[in-house]
Amino acid sequence: MKSLRHRLPSLTSLVVFEAAARTLNFTRAAAELHVSQAAVSKQIRLLEDFVGAQLFEREGRRVRLSARGQQLQAKASASFHFLAEAVEEIRGQPTTTTITVAANTAVSHGWLGEVMRHFRERHPGFAGCIRTVTSDRTQDLFDEAVDIALAYDVPARAGWTARPLFEEELFPVASPDYIRRHPQPCDSPQALLSHVLLDYERLEPNWINWAAWFGALGVEAARLRPMEYGNSHGVQLDAARRGRGVTLGTRHLVDEDLANGRLQRLSPFSVRSGRSYHLLVNGTRSSRPQLGELVDWLSRHGEAARLATAG
Repeated sequence: MKSLRHRLPSLTSLVVFEAAARTLNFTRAAAELHVSQAAVSKQIRLLEDFVGAQLFEREGRRVRLSARGQQLQAKASASFHFLAEAVEEIRGQPTTTTITVAANTAVSHGWLGEVMRHFRERHPGFAGCIRTVTSDRTQDLFDEAVDIALAYDVPARAGWTARPLFEEELFPVASPDYIRRHPQPCDSPQALLSHVLLDYERLEPNWINWAAWFGALGVEAARLRPMEYGNSHGVQLDAARRGRGVTLGTRHLVDEDLANGRLQRLSPFSVRSGRSYHLLVNGTRSSRPQLGELVDWLSRHGEAARLATAG
């Protein structure tokens, strides 16, 4: 794959093009950039040679963008503004410690969101900026820029220190509205097969979907026909909250939904997979006191969740 240096023309020519395309006047662009008009014309010619297309159409002393020029201006202008905003953000920020926490969507929107709300309430003077990164692919959670990874069923990783959070337990959940509209009893796992089931694709082999859940209860789900699929557990939980069907909820990740009534358990049947969620700390970034403060908070809440499960 070619590097950006080989894929892009001279950045000087792009800056000159942006000014000329915005003003539609080479003289004004030259004055803005503190160069001569001849220099502007030269950079435009170099850029046109590089892209192999005419970017301006000349009409006497006036110029207008060609179709290709309009195409390039739209993306060049957006890109320069994006870069300018990034630089301005960095220049305007005081030097603070940023702690990056990575988790999958279900953990981020379920357990972590509520735990972090309480952390901010109890630590109003916390001297750090917390950045949350969300991905359902495990390898993304262990980027070198991540300080804390909240990960599901991961083996030991070199350079990362692991602490247990809580075990996985899954049970069917639905919104109160869905349950009112579908009052059939769920006195056996097989009875769930008559419901509108919301499933998710197993992006990784250890994920438990409806087929794996029924199998763990000894049910051959030959009649299993999920009505909706998604590539994220979090998306299907949102669909369940909106009354579109029944999905699997994970204990501790749906506790808030159950407490406020957005979701309800549909049956007493549940599956404990024997797998767990863990908190892992990046050993190359673990020396900051703010990081230790946050890790201790998350660990204590994980311990509370484990005790609740054991109880």
